[in-house]
Amino acid sequence: MSLSARTPTTAITAGFVRENWSNQVIDVAEKNLVCWDAIDHSWQTDLVKGNIVNIGITNHVDATEIVVGTKAASTNIASGALKQLTIDKWYEIPIDVDYMTIEQGHTDWGAAARREAAYSIKVVVDTSVATLFANLNSASLGILGADGSKVDDDLLRYLTEVLNEQDVPMDSDRSLIIDPSVMRDLLEYDKFVSSMYVNIGAVENGIVGKSHPIYGCNIRMTNNLAAATTGAYAAMLHKDAITSALQIDTPWTKEYEDLHQRRYQHEALWGVLEVRDLYGVCFYTRKS
Repeated sequence: MSLSARTPTTAITAGFVRENWSNQVIDVAEKNLVCWDAIDHSWQTDLVKGNIVNIGITNHVDATEIVVGTKAASTNIASGALKQLTIDKWYEIPIDVDYMTIEQGHTDWGAAARREAAYSIKVVVDTSVATLFANLNSASLGILGADGSKVDDDLLRYLTEVLNEQDVPMDSDRSLIIDPSVMRDLLEYDKFVSSMYVNIGAVENGIVGKSHPIYGCNIRMTNNLAAATTGAYAAMLHKDAITSALQIDTPWTKEYEDLHQRRYQHEALWGVLEVRDLYGVCFYTRKS
């Protein structure tokens, strides 16, 4: 029901009833950004100067039976083509606030601007990883499942089989990166519900079921996957499938006295590269 009328009826319009502003603001909902965390960053230490990190590739050689009195032919463990990680993505997010608004406003503009600028950079960095998922195992398998169809247990078991057949390490660095539609699909299976929600505590940074991995994978859920036609491109991968290097990740503040405003900015310069094609498999989700 609505409030009854005031007496006098002009109490508000005449300025006798005060309005208050909260010192807090409602933040817009943020995506879980999990793709960057799931890949390899070890090459970043090699990026002192320059825009390219050359990565050498070894290859397997075959053992031969010994023949007494005969010197065996030498084998070559370095015949693979090198990989080049190029630092070619440079993004910024500037936020300007004038001095009058800073002085008269009740909001901590600096804290809010720095936080939003940092988040915007994280989104585009994370997206650059997600866009590579569709390339994983693309030559031999393509993208598994059907665009817009439910992800079932049989598909997950096949993804696991593919990685196992490629000798992908069965360690804690495997991840299953999915969206909310796949999470709903998995909740139809009792064994997934048990694995995900028994004694795991709080869900952190989109990682679900961290203490009880499913098929050897840490489950990472995000809304930041690259969109297909109906669904999105998800992946089961080992962290060594994709590598990265972040050369600049810098927030800064600059005064523009002549313009009577302050700029809060964050910028990043980085590169990402698929280095082990067979260390990951891409599949379609039900919704984008």
